Amino acid sequence: MNILIVDDEEAVLRYLSRMFEKVIPGSVITVSDSAEKALELCRKEHFDVAFLDVNMPVMDGLILAKKMLRSRPIMNIVMVTAYPQFALDAMKLYVCDYIIKPPLPEDIQKALSHLRYPVIETRKGLYVQCFGNFEVFYDGEPVHFGRAKTKEFFAYLIDRRGTAAANAEIRAVLWKDEPNEAEKQRKYIAQLSYELRTLLEQYGLSDIFVQSRDSYAIAPEKIQCDFYIALSKNAEILTSYGGDYMSQYEWAKYRV
Repeated sequence: MNILIVDDEEAVLRYLSRMFEKVIPGSVITVSDSAEKALELCRKEHFDVAFLDVNMPVMDGLILAKKMLRSRPIMNIVMVTAYPQFALDAMKLYVCDYIIKPPLPEDIQKALSHLRYPVIETRKGLYVQCFGNFEVFYDGEPVHFGRAKTKEFFAYLIDRRGTAAANAEIRAVLWKDEPNEAEKQRKYIAQLSYELRTLLEQYGLSDIFVQSRDSYAIAPEKIQCDFYIALSKNAEILTSYGGDYMSQYEWAKYRV
């Protein structure tokens, strides 16, 4: 489990780090003494759970939680503070729990039992990441696409969430500035389709790719995907999501 602890008091960070090492040994623990540093860490790295102090200078924990959820909408957040009057405000942010300082081991264990999103130490099977860069993994290892366009083709189908996309639609998305190359592009998409199906067959996953004459789709119910999880668990947060989504693709810029 990858854990982030944020508190502006060094003594508290040391205490919480020792406590977490006892309660969940083997976890990777990162500490930050400021909300600004924590937000930057969150943008660069995935944390399974973030434990945030409420009362911090410049940016308090409630504001930090809102910004973190915009960057990582399926991250678990637990508020830790000496001020119980903030509990209601914290729970309105869809945080998982709220514990009072100094937390006891049973407080931490209780908070971990209430996580909104499950922590999977090693993701088994196919896992698709949409937040940040679009990436595809199998059993935790990156899936390598023979062509960048094959990967982008798959990304677009993932974005469609099971809705079929016609050949003409895909051409318009992948080659929007080359309208006079329609026949060449049509044949190229046929090649991309073949390559994607062949790649998925190597992992025994050909059934997630659906082709019907001149249209293509995926079976979303058979795919683990951070975007799909966020939609099913917390659609309201996605309406204010301000982070990157499939950031390497221009067409995905305004999708979320």
